[in-house]
Amino acid sequence: MAIAIAQFPSKTEFLYSGVTGHKAVDLMNPAKKTYSVLMADDSEDDRFFLRRAMDDCERFRPVAEVQDGAEAIAYLKGEGEFADRSRFAMPDLLLLDLKMPRATGFDVLEWLKTESFPDLKVAVLSGSVLDSDKEKCKRLGAHAFFTKSACVSQIKAMLHQVENMLDRTAQAQAA
Repeated sequence: MAIAIAQFPSKTEFLYSGVTGHKAVDLMNPAKKTYSVLMADDSEDDRFFLRRAMDDCERFRPVAEVQDGAEAIAYLKGEGEFADRSRFAMPDLLLLDLKMPRATGFDVLEWLKTESFPDLKVAVLSGSVLDSDKEKCKRLGAHAFFTKSACVSQIKAMLHQVENMLDRTAQAQAA
């Protein structure tokens, strides 16, 4: 498989471990039925492929798409056009591109470190294969890092791994 994955268990153990901390996690009975998703990516093509892959992932519910880091921050703050939380729900998951105009994914991660969104998980999706980018994302608090793919089956595999991460985190919090 061509998807490169870096998992960051320092915040939450996930993806390949069936145990979080010392508590076993039952993935057959997820704590949440659906997960709301905010997509932040300047590429319409990449957002299209993510939407296509999410069409087959019943538990992911896209709440919005933004085209740069500044819009992602405004969305999460609930500012401007995103002030109405009945229309722009707080997401469970931020799928974040790194290379975007106005504010990069790194800028968003830096900003998130200054805020309190304990239930928000961040999966970085990037064309970068640089270890330095992966390490920087980890230091800035990202929960996972995936190298982008235009192959819908690979994107679905990535979404399945993210779903497992979210399930483990939700179940650990519920225990």
